[in-house]
Amino acid sequence: MVTGRVSTGIKGLDALTGGGYPEDSVVVISGTPGTGKTIMGMQFLYEGARKGEMGIYVSFEQEKKDILRQAGQFGWDFADLEKKNLIRVFSMWPTSFDEVIAKIFKCLYYKPKRLVVDSITSITYTMRDNREAFHKMAEKLKDTNLTAILISEMLSGKEGFTRDGISEFVADGLILLRSVEAAGEQKNLLRIEKLRSAKINKDSHAYQVTGNGIEFTSPPPVR
Repeated sequence: MVTGRVSTGIKGLDALTGGGYPEDSVVVISGTPGTGKTIMGMQFLYEGARKGEMGIYVSFEQEKKDILRQAGQFGWDFADLEKKNLIRVFSMWPTSFDEVIAKIFKCLYYKPKRLVVDSITSITYTMRDNREAFHKMAEKLKDTNLTAILISEMLSGKEGFTRDGISEFVADGLILLRSVEAAGEQKNLLRIEKLRSAKINKDSHAYQVTGNGIEFTSPPPVR
């Protein structure tokens, strides 16, 4: 059975993934600080709003006003989209994993098609049994008929793809963002480590953060 696709909002990434993320999947975006993880999540929601798809942004690290301000820097008026019931932004600081689950699923009252959680690095520290708890959350999200992006941090120079060391195994997809030095300049690189129902390779692709969000430096080949 061919899995439907949900556009990422990034042309180059859609080309690499055969049209976007698989429907009803959980994809982790992991990267070192300053690589545009949050922007990538916002861009995903904005693309959905353009298509009339409801999206929810849940932050465990920023105040709502700061999220709206950051989105506005790219011309994404999340405040206006909230009035149109196309985006909802929630900022929260839960103290336990049970509270995390309760608060996230309370947000799903709005029946979104897209969800971004920023970041799971913050909430994994509240889990008593990390792997089992994260698996439980991921499976519950898959049952809600939405496509979820979970943002994670990656430690520079350390082994492993995510700081929590768990989400990379449980998620349907894993996209890695890195900043590397080349010829005396910093370059951002994106690599798809895995993605369910998609034929991928693990080449790295250069991208940059522009006034329009994440853009590939040169278009990757269509697969």
